Amino acid sequence: MVKLARFPVLAGLVTGLVAGLVTGLAAVSTAPAQASGARAFNPLTLDGHVVKWGAPELGTPAHVTYAFAVGPVANINARNCRAMDALDGLAAAAGVGLARLRGEARAAFRLWEAASGITFEEVTSVGEADIVIGSQSAPRGFAFTNVRHAGEVLRPALIVSGGARGLGKPGSGAREAQDAVAAPRVSRITEAAVCLNPAHMWKVGFDGDLGTYDLRYTFAHEIGHAIGLDHHIQDPSIMHFKYSEKFQGLQPGDVAGVKWLYGSRK
Repeated sequence: MVKLARFPVLAGLVTGLVAGLVTGLAAVSTAPAQASGARAFNPLTLDGHVVKWGAPELGTPAHVTYAFAVGPVANINARNCRAMDALDGLAAAAGVGLARLRGEARAAFRLWEAASGITFEEVTSVGEADIVIGSQSAPRGFAFTNVRHAGEVLRPALIVSGGARGLGKPGSGAREAQDAVAAPRVSRITEAAVCLNPAHMWKVGFDGDLGTYDLRYTFAHEIGHAIGLDHHIQDPSIMHFKYSEKFQGLQPGDVAGVKWLYGSRK
């Protein structure tokens, strides 16, 4: 088993994409953050800090590496993605093949890269990667993201909670988002992990079945968290907490948010 020694404490982010309309969600009284007249978006705020990769300055570029787990990976102090494994089983269960599954993840990274000043590089070593992508070893929910940042306090911070079917709600980080945009304290992301539930049904493409999630859409949503965006609760967005098959690419709020963090693509 590979142990990531660089993951002593992770701020947990449970994404909990929701399929269709959900009743009984706890109300969250918060306005989405906005920057310079841009469409609404919510920056991920942990311990009172807006978090991003690279220099802790808004609008500055970053280069981020990622790797796919090829065997067991343990993040023993993580809130989520605590134990991950290779994606082979998930790919087989989804009937898409490992190469296709990885291709969908790569395409999701390219969506964010094409819209902003963040760039991504795939590496083979999990121990050298900034973002590790794997399959949940203890399946639950749908998909999850963990984020660690340089300015965190020594405690796990649960941002969003999800239920057995991925039931989710905008996280406590969103409550701080409006103030964070007005006078942000910025902290550098140091680690992130994305994991998908191999027991859940997955697909490639849209077919109207909102109970089976498209891999590229899901990876794009999780990567959005891993680079510093929280759930969005109003306009159509990849970062909306509810799964949708109304669009396949980033929406104006997604683009505004990633540009706010990383600037425009050079």
